[in-house]
Amino acid sequence: MHKSRLVLLLGLLFSSSIFSQEPFPMDQNAHEWDKESTTKKGRDNYLVGTFEPQKFSYNKITHILVPGSAMGDESDQFFQTTLLRAKLYRDLFPSHQVVIISQPDVVKASQEEVFNRFNLPIIENVRSKLTAGQLLTQMLKFKKIASFDFYGHSSPWALRLGKKDASMFASKGFAQLKGKFIPGAYATLNGCNGGFTLAPELSKMWEIPVSGALTGSLFERLQADDKWYKKSDRTRSEWANENSLNFSSAPSCNNEGVCWRMKPQRNNYSSYWGNFKEGGLSFYKFFCNYPNAEKTCFKAMATSILSFQATSRPEAKLSWKKFEAKVFDYLCSTAKDPNYFDSCVEGILKAVARGDNVFKAHPGNALNCDFKKCYANVVCKQKKLFGRSGPKAGTCHLNTNVNQKPTTLVREYLAFKKGFEQL
Repeated sequence: MHKSRLVLLLGLLFSSSIFSQEPFPMDQNAHEWDKESTTKKGRDNYLVGTFEPQKFSYNKITHILVPGSAMGDESDQFFQTTLLRAKLYRDLFPSHQVVIISQPDVVKASQEEVFNRFNLPIIENVRSKLTAGQLLTQMLKFKKIASFDFYGHSSPWALRLGKKDASMFASKGFAQLKGKFIPGAYATLNGCNGGFTLAPELSKMWEIPVSGALTGSLFERLQADDKWYKKSDRTRSEWANENSLNFSSAPSCNNEGVCWRMKPQRNNYSSYWGNFKEGGLSFYKFFCNYPNAEKTCFKAMATSILSFQATSRPEAKLSWKKFEAKVFDYLCSTAKDPNYFDSCVEGILKAVARGDNVFKAHPGNALNCDFKKCYANVVCKQKKLFGRSGPKAGTCHLNTNVNQKPTTLVREYLAFKKGFEQL
Protein backbone atom coordinates (compact mmCIF):
# COMPACT_ATOMS: atom_id res chain seq x y z
CA MET A 1 0.00 0.00 0.00
CA HIS A 2 1.27 3.48 -0.84
CA LYS A 3 2.73 5.19 2.24
CA SER A 4 0.47 8.28 2.07
CA ARG A 5 -2.60 6.03 1.73
CA LEU A 6 -1.54 4.03 4.80
CA VAL A 7 -1.05 7.20 6.82
CA LEU A 8 -4.52 8.41 5.78
CA LEU A 9 -6.19 5.14 6.78
CA LEU A 10 -4.43 4.95 10.15
CA GLY A 11 -5.28 8.56 10.85
CA LEU A 12 -8.94 8.07 9.99
CA LEU A 13 -9.12 4.95 12.14
CA PHE A 14 -7.67 6.74 15.14
CA SER A 15 -9.70 9.91 14.67
CA SER A 16 -12.91 7.93 14.31
CA SER A 17 -12.29 5.85 17.41
CA ILE A 18 -12.12 8.87 19.72
CA PHE A 19 -15.72 9.62 18.74
CA SER A 20 -17.10 6.10 19.02
CA GLN A 21 -18.52 6.38 22.55
CA GLU A 22 -19.17 10.11 22.70
CA PRO A 23 -22.68 10.96 23.98
CA PHE A 24 -23.37 14.11 22.02
CA PRO A 25 -25.88 16.18 24.04
CA MET A 26 -26.58 18.75 21.34
CA ASP A 27 -30.09 17.80 20.24
CA GLN A 28 -32.40 20.17 22.08
CA ASN A 29 -35.53 18.14 21.39
CA ALA A 30 -34.19 14.80 22.55
CA HIS A 31 -36.66 14.60 25.42
CA GLU A 32 -39.53 14.72 22.94
CA TRP A 33 -38.43 11.57 21.15
CA ASP A 34 -38.91 7.94 22.09
CA LYS A 35 -35.43 7.20 23.43
CA GLU A 36 -35.76 3.49 22.64
CA SER A 37 -36.14 4.24 18.96
CA THR A 38 -33.09 4.32 16.70
CA THR A 39 -32.34 4.76 13.03
CA LYS A 40 -34.38 2.28 10.99
CA LYS A 41 -32.51 -0.94 10.48
CA GLY A 42 -30.85 -1.42 7.14
CA ARG A 43 -27.52 -1.38 5.40
CA ASP A 44 -25.23 1.57 6.03
CA ASN A 45 -25.58 4.08 3.25
CA TYR A 46 -25.20 7.76 2.49
CA LEU A 47 -26.93 9.93 -0.07
CA VAL A 48 -26.08 12.75 -2.45
CA GLY A 49 -28.85 15.24 -3.19
CA THR A 50 -29.36 18.42 -5.18
CA PHE A 51 -32.29 20.74 -5.93
CA GLU A 52 -32.16 20.41 -9.73
CA PRO A 53 -30.95 16.90 -10.61
CA GLN A 54 -31.73 17.39 -14.30
CA LYS A 55 -29.10 20.15 -14.42
CA PHE A 56 -26.46 18.38 -12.33
CA SER A 57 -22.86 18.52 -13.55
CA TYR A 58 -19.46 18.00 -11.94
CA ASN A 59 -18.22 20.92 -13.99
CA LYS A 60 -20.53 23.57 -12.50
CA ILE A 61 -19.64 25.92 -9.65
CA THR A 62 -20.82 23.95 -6.62
CA HIS A 63 -21.61 24.57 -2.96
CA ILE A 64 -21.08 21.35 -0.98
CA LEU A 65 -22.89 20.95 2.34
CA VAL A 66 -22.58 18.06 4.78
CA PRO A 67 -25.07 17.51 7.62
CA GLY A 68 -23.34 15.28 10.16
CA SER A 69 -24.68 12.11 11.74
CA ALA A 70 -27.41 12.38 14.37
CA MET A 71 -26.03 9.07 15.73
CA GLY A 72 -29.41 7.34 15.45
CA ASP A 73 -30.46 8.97 18.72
CA GLU A 74 -31.43 12.49 17.65
CA SER A 75 -33.80 14.39 15.38
CA ASP A 76 -33.14 15.97 11.99
CA GLN A 77 -32.00 19.40 13.21
CA PHE A 78 -28.55 19.07 11.62
CA PHE A 79 -30.22 18.28 8.33
CA GLN A 80 -32.71 21.15 8.62
CA THR A 81 -29.96 23.61 9.55
CA THR A 82 -27.98 22.53 6.50
CA LEU A 83 -31.03 22.68 4.26
CA LEU A 84 -31.73 26.30 5.19
CA ARG A 85 -28.27 27.39 4.12
CA ALA A 86 -28.50 25.28 0.98
CA LYS A 87 -31.71 27.06 -0.02
CA LEU A 88 -30.11 30.44 0.65
CA TYR A 89 -27.24 29.45 -1.67
CA ARG A 90 -29.77 28.41 -4.31
CA ASP A 91 -31.57 31.75 -4.15
CA LEU A 92 -28.42 33.84 -3.89
CA PHE A 93 -26.48 32.14 -6.70
CA PRO A 94 -29.03 30.75 -9.21
CA SER A 95 -26.34 29.79 -11.73
CA HIS A 96 -24.47 27.73 -9.14
CA GLN A 97 -25.17 24.17 -8.03
CA VAL A 98 -25.95 23.13 -4.45
CA VAL A 99 -25.14 19.58 -3.32
CA ILE A 100 -25.83 17.89 0.03
CA ILE A 101 -23.84 14.78 0.98
CA SER A 102 -25.06 13.07 4.13
CA GLN A 103 -25.61 9.98 6.23
CA PRO A 104 -28.23 11.63 8.47
CA ASP A 105 -28.69 8.71 10.91
CA VAL A 106 -31.89 10.28 12.21
CA VAL A 107 -34.02 8.58 14.85
CA LYS A 108 -37.08 6.73 13.50
CA ALA A 109 -36.12 7.27 9.84
CA SER A 110 -34.07 5.72 7.07
CA GLN A 111 -31.55 7.92 5.26
CA GLU A 112 -33.89 8.11 2.24
CA GLU A 113 -36.85 9.14 4.37
CA VAL A 114 -34.93 12.15 5.72
CA PHE A 115 -34.15 13.41 2.21
CA ASN A 116 -37.71 12.72 1.04
CA ARG A 117 -39.23 14.40 4.10
CA PHE A 118 -37.86 17.71 2.86
CA ASN A 119 -38.27 17.05 -0.87
CA LEU A 120 -34.56 16.94 -1.65
CA PRO A 121 -34.00 14.88 -4.82
CA ILE A 122 -31.46 12.06 -4.44
CA ILE A 123 -28.97 11.65 -7.27
CA GLU A 124 -26.76 8.97 -5.71
CA ASN A 125 -27.31 6.31 -3.06
CA VAL A 126 -24.02 4.79 -1.92
CA ARG A 127 -24.03 1.54 0.06
CA SER A 128 -21.32 2.59 2.46
CA LYS A 129 -20.89 4.63 5.60
CA LEU A 130 -19.97 8.24 4.94
CA THR A 131 -16.36 7.87 6.00
CA ALA A 132 -13.72 10.50 5.38
CA GLY A 133 -12.49 8.47 2.43
CA GLN A 134 -15.98 8.39 0.90
CA LEU A 135 -16.43 12.14 1.39
CA LEU A 136 -13.05 12.80 -0.20
CA THR A 137 -13.96 10.59 -3.17
CA GLN A 138 -17.20 12.51 -3.69
CA MET A 139 -15.61 15.96 -3.37
CA LEU A 140 -12.80 15.13 -5.78
CA LYS A 141 -15.37 14.64 -8.54
CA PHE A 142 -16.26 18.34 -8.53
CA LYS A 143 -14.16 20.72 -10.59
CA LYS A 144 -15.24 24.07 -9.07
CA ILE A 145 -16.07 24.10 -5.36
CA ALA A 146 -17.28 27.50 -4.12
CA SER A 147 -17.90 26.55 -0.48
CA PHE A 148 -17.88 23.67 1.98
CA ASP A 149 -20.23 23.80 4.98
CA PHE A 150 -20.44 21.20 7.74
CA TYR A 151 -23.22 21.11 10.36
CA GLY A 152 -22.89 18.48 13.04
CA HIS A 153 -20.98 17.06 15.97
CA SER A 154 -17.27 17.84 16.08
CA SER A 155 -14.25 18.02 18.34
CA PRO A 156 -11.11 20.19 18.17
CA TRP A 157 -9.66 17.59 15.80
CA ALA A 158 -12.38 16.03 13.67
CA LEU A 159 -15.90 16.16 12.19
CA ARG A 160 -18.48 13.47 12.83
CA LEU A 161 -19.71 12.32 9.40
CA GLY A 162 -21.42 9.05 10.31
CA LYS A 163 -21.81 6.58 13.15
CA LYS A 164 -18.90 4.75 14.78
CA ASP A 165 -15.81 4.84 12.55
CA ALA A 166 -16.87 7.68 10.24
CA SER A 167 -15.07 10.93 11.06
CA MET A 168 -12.95 13.43 9.16
CA PHE A 169 -9.83 15.27 10.25
CA ALA A 170 -7.17 17.23 8.37
CA SER A 171 -5.41 14.21 6.91
CA LYS A 172 -2.97 14.50 4.04
CA GLY A 173 -5.47 12.96 1.65
CA PHE A 174 -7.71 16.02 1.86
CA ALA A 175 -4.86 18.16 0.51
CA GLN A 176 -5.91 16.84 -2.90
CA LEU A 177 -8.89 19.20 -2.76
CA LYS A 178 -6.75 22.34 -2.79
CA GLY A 179 -6.98 22.77 -6.55
CA LYS A 180 -10.74 22.13 -6.58
CA PHE A 181 -11.67 25.34 -4.75
CA ILE A 182 -12.37 28.36 -6.94
CA PRO A 183 -10.98 31.84 -6.10
CA GLY A 184 -13.03 33.31 -3.27
CA ALA A 185 -14.01 29.91 -1.84
CA TYR A 186 -14.35 29.29 1.91
CA ALA A 187 -15.39 26.61 4.40
CA THR A 188 -17.45 26.77 7.58
CA LEU A 189 -17.33 24.14 10.36
CA ASN A 190 -20.52 24.52 12.36
CA GLY A 191 -20.05 22.31 15.40
CA CYS A 192 -18.19 22.26 18.72
CA ASN A 193 -14.58 23.43 19.11
CA GLY A 194 -13.53 23.18 15.45
CA GLY A 195 -11.61 26.46 15.67
CA PHE A 196 -8.90 25.20 17.99
CA THR A 197 -7.12 22.85 15.58
CA LEU A 198 -9.17 21.65 12.62
CA ALA A 199 -10.18 24.98 11.04
CA PRO A 200 -6.63 26.43 11.01
CA GLU A 201 -5.27 23.13 9.66
CA LEU A 202 -7.83 22.90 6.85
CA SER A 203 -7.25 26.56 5.97
CA LYS A 204 -3.53 25.88 5.65
CA MET A 205 -4.17 22.74 3.60
CA TRP A 206 -6.81 24.19 1.25
CA GLU A 207 -5.53 27.80 1.22
CA ILE A 208 -9.00 29.21 1.80
CA PRO A 209 -10.66 30.86 4.82
CA VAL A 210 -12.17 28.32 7.24
CA SER A 211 -14.31 29.14 10.27
CA GLY A 212 -14.77 27.14 13.46
CA ALA A 213 -16.05 27.41 17.02
CA LEU A 214 -13.99 28.06 20.15
CA THR A 215 -16.68 26.61 22.41
CA GLY A 216 -19.73 24.39 22.02
CA SER A 217 -22.40 24.97 19.37
CA LEU A 218 -26.16 25.02 19.88
CA PHE A 219 -29.25 25.14 17.71
CA GLU A 220 -31.20 28.36 17.35
CA ARG A 221 -34.85 28.46 16.27
CA LEU A 222 -36.59 31.24 14.35
CA GLN A 223 -39.15 32.91 16.62
CA ALA A 224 -42.32 34.87 15.95
CA ASP A 225 -40.47 38.17 16.49
CA ASP A 226 -38.23 37.38 13.46
CA LYS A 227 -35.15 36.74 15.59
CA TRP A 228 -33.21 33.56 16.32
CA TYR A 229 -32.94 32.18 19.84
CA LYS A 230 -31.40 29.20 21.56
CA LYS A 231 -34.10 27.01 23.01
CA SER A 232 -33.18 27.95 26.58
CA ASP A 233 -33.99 31.58 25.77
CA ARG A 234 -37.46 31.17 24.31
CA THR A 235 -40.37 28.74 24.59
CA ARG A 236 -41.97 26.60 21.91
CA SER A 237 -45.14 28.74 22.00
CA GLU A 238 -43.17 31.61 20.50
CA TRP A 239 -41.76 29.66 17.55
CA ALA A 240 -42.48 30.99 14.06
CA ASN A 241 -44.68 28.83 11.83
CA GLU A 242 -43.07 29.98 8.59
CA ASN A 243 -39.90 31.69 7.43
CA SER A 244 -40.84 34.95 5.76
CA LEU A 245 -37.61 36.42 7.12
CA ASN A 246 -35.34 34.72 4.58
CA PHE A 247 -37.83 33.88 1.80
CA SER A 248 -40.56 35.86 0.05
CA SER A 249 -42.52 32.62 -0.39
CA ALA A 250 -42.71 32.15 3.41
CA PRO A 251 -42.08 28.36 3.47
CA SER A 252 -43.41 26.28 6.36
CA CYS A 253 -41.10 25.59 9.29
CA ASN A 254 -42.56 22.12 9.76
CA ASN A 255 -42.51 20.88 6.18
CA GLU A 256 -39.56 22.58 4.50
CA GLY A 257 -36.76 22.64 7.07
CA VAL A 258 -36.04 26.36 7.06
CA CYS A 259 -36.26 27.45 10.71
CA TRP A 260 -33.16 26.09 12.46
CA ARG A 261 -29.60 27.36 12.46
CA MET A 262 -26.47 26.81 14.61
CA LYS A 263 -24.34 29.28 16.55
CA PRO A 264 -21.75 28.98 19.33
CA GLN A 265 -22.97 29.01 22.90
CA ARG A 266 -22.50 32.07 25.12
CA ASN A 267 -20.16 30.44 27.60
CA ASN A 268 -17.10 28.22 27.74
CA TYR A 269 -17.24 24.60 26.60
CA SER A 270 -17.88 22.02 29.32
CA SER A 271 -18.92 18.61 28.06
CA TYR A 272 -17.53 15.30 26.84
CA TRP A 273 -13.90 16.28 26.31
CA GLY A 274 -13.55 18.31 29.50
CA ASN A 275 -13.98 21.77 30.97
CA PHE A 276 -12.49 24.62 28.93
CA LYS A 277 -12.98 27.09 31.77
CA GLU A 278 -9.88 28.98 30.67
CA GLY A 279 -11.71 30.77 27.85
CA GLY A 280 -13.60 30.74 24.57
CA LEU A 281 -15.37 32.86 21.95
CA SER A 282 -19.08 33.19 21.18
CA PHE A 283 -18.85 33.36 17.37
CA TYR A 284 -17.46 31.18 14.57
CA LYS A 285 -13.92 32.50 14.09
CA PHE A 286 -12.41 32.60 10.59
CA PHE A 287 -8.83 31.52 9.92
CA CYS A 288 -6.78 32.36 6.83
CA ASN A 289 -3.70 30.30 7.54
CA TYR A 290 -1.91 30.44 4.19
CA PRO A 291 0.56 32.65 2.27
CA ASN A 292 -0.65 35.99 0.90
CA ALA A 293 -3.98 35.53 2.65
CA GLU A 294 -4.61 39.26 2.70
CA LYS A 295 -5.44 39.06 -1.02
CA THR A 296 -8.39 36.69 -0.58
CA CYS A 297 -9.27 36.27 3.09
CA PHE A 298 -11.57 39.16 3.92
CA LYS A 299 -13.46 39.14 0.64
CA ALA A 300 -14.23 35.44 0.99
CA MET A 301 -15.33 36.01 4.59
CA ALA A 302 -17.70 38.72 3.37
CA THR A 303 -19.06 36.40 0.68
CA SER A 304 -19.88 33.82 3.35
CA ILE A 305 -22.00 36.37 5.21
CA LEU A 306 -24.23 36.82 2.15
CA SER A 307 -25.59 33.28 2.64
CA PHE A 308 -25.52 33.21 6.44
CA GLN A 309 -28.87 32.27 8.02
CA ALA A 310 -29.43 35.79 9.30
CA THR A 311 -32.35 38.12 9.98
CA SER A 312 -32.87 39.19 6.36
CA ARG A 313 -33.25 37.77 2.86
CA PRO A 314 -30.19 36.88 0.79
CA GLU A 315 -29.03 39.56 -1.63
CA ALA A 316 -25.93 39.52 -3.82
CA LYS A 317 -25.59 43.30 -3.63
CA LEU A 318 -26.20 44.89 -0.24
CA SER A 319 -25.79 48.33 1.22
CA TRP A 320 -23.23 48.54 4.01
CA LYS A 321 -26.05 49.01 6.52
CA LYS A 322 -27.77 45.77 5.53
CA PHE A 323 -24.48 43.89 5.35
CA GLU A 324 -23.41 45.21 8.74
CA ALA A 325 -26.68 43.99 10.25
CA LYS A 326 -25.84 40.47 9.02
CA VAL A 327 -22.35 40.75 10.51
CA PHE A 328 -23.74 41.75 13.90
CA ASP A 329 -26.14 38.82 13.74
CA TYR A 330 -23.16 36.55 13.03
CA LEU A 331 -20.92 37.96 15.77
CA CYS A 332 -23.40 38.72 18.56
CA SER A 333 -25.81 36.46 20.40
CA THR A 334 -29.41 36.90 21.42
CA ALA A 335 -30.49 36.00 24.98
CA LYS A 336 -33.47 36.18 27.29
CA ASP A 337 -32.37 39.71 28.10
CA PRO A 338 -33.35 41.74 24.99
CA ASN A 339 -30.47 44.14 25.72
CA TYR A 340 -27.82 41.41 25.46
CA PHE A 341 -27.56 41.55 21.67
CA ASP A 342 -27.75 45.36 21.57
CA SER A 343 -24.97 45.63 24.15
CA CYS A 344 -22.70 43.54 21.93
CA VAL A 345 -23.40 45.73 18.90
CA GLU A 346 -22.85 48.90 20.91
CA GLY A 347 -19.62 47.57 22.39
CA ILE A 348 -18.16 46.77 18.96
CA LEU A 349 -19.03 50.20 17.56
CA LYS A 350 -17.63 52.03 20.57
CA ALA A 351 -14.36 50.08 20.38
CA VAL A 352 -14.03 50.97 16.70
CA ALA A 353 -14.77 54.64 17.43
CA ARG A 354 -12.13 54.71 20.17
CA GLY A 355 -9.63 53.06 17.85
CA ASP A 356 -8.37 50.54 20.43
CA ASN A 357 -10.63 47.64 19.31
CA VAL A 358 -10.91 46.46 22.93
CA PHE A 359 -14.23 44.76 23.65
CA LYS A 360 -15.53 41.30 24.48
CA ALA A 361 -19.02 39.83 24.42
CA HIS A 362 -17.95 36.38 25.65
CA PRO A 363 -18.22 35.97 29.44
CA GLY A 364 -14.95 35.12 31.13
CA ASN A 365 -11.69 35.07 29.19
CA ALA A 366 -12.21 35.95 25.51
CA LEU A 367 -9.44 34.13 23.67
CA ASN A 368 -6.75 35.98 21.76
CA CYS A 369 -6.87 34.88 18.13
CA ASP A 370 -5.50 36.21 14.87
CA PHE A 371 -6.21 34.90 11.38
CA LYS A 372 -3.60 32.15 11.67
CA LYS A 373 -4.62 30.58 14.98
CA CYS A 374 -5.93 31.10 18.49
CA TYR A 375 -3.35 31.33 21.24
CA ALA A 376 -4.91 28.51 23.22
CA ASN A 377 -3.99 24.84 23.09
CA VAL A 378 -6.28 21.97 24.02
CA VAL A 379 -4.34 19.83 26.50
CA CYS A 380 -5.59 16.35 27.44
CA LYS A 381 -4.41 13.29 29.25
CA GLN A 382 -3.49 10.59 26.76
CA LYS A 383 -4.75 7.07 26.20
CA LYS A 384 -3.34 4.28 24.07
CA LEU A 385 -5.21 2.85 21.11
CA PHE A 386 -3.69 0.43 18.61
CA GLY A 387 -0.25 1.52 19.78
CA ARG A 388 -1.01 5.22 19.22
CA SER A 389 -1.67 7.92 21.82
CA GLY A 390 -4.80 10.06 21.74
CA PRO A 391 -6.83 12.44 23.92
CA LYS A 392 -8.72 10.95 26.84
CA ALA A 393 -12.31 12.12 27.19
CA GLY A 394 -13.12 14.24 30.23
CA THR A 395 -9.53 15.30 30.85
CA CYS A 396 -9.06 18.19 28.43
CA HIS A 397 -8.58 21.86 29.27
CA LEU A 398 -7.01 24.90 27.64
CA ASN A 399 -3.46 26.13 27.99
CA THR A 400 -3.76 29.88 27.41
CA ASN A 401 -3.15 33.26 29.00
CA VAL A 402 -5.71 35.70 30.34
CA ASN A 403 -6.45 38.16 27.54
CA GLN A 404 -6.29 41.51 29.33
CA LYS A 405 -7.20 43.58 26.27
CA PRO A 406 -9.49 41.43 24.11
CA THR A 407 -9.65 42.61 20.49
CA THR A 408 -10.51 39.39 18.62
CA LEU A 409 -14.22 40.17 18.21
CA VAL A 410 -13.73 43.73 16.94
CA ARG A 411 -10.93 42.70 14.57
CA GLU A 412 -13.30 40.12 13.08
CA TYR A 413 -15.89 42.86 12.54
CA LEU A 414 -13.28 45.07 10.83
CA ALA A 415 -12.21 42.16 8.61
CA PHE A 416 -15.80 41.71 7.44
CA LYS A 417 -16.00 45.44 6.77
CA LYS A 418 -12.84 45.35 4.68
CA GLY A 419 -14.18 42.33 2.83
CA PHE A 420 -17.43 44.13 2.08
CA GLU A 421 -15.46 46.94 0.45
CA GLN A 422 -13.86 44.34 -1.85
CA LEU A 423 -17.11 42.70 -2.97
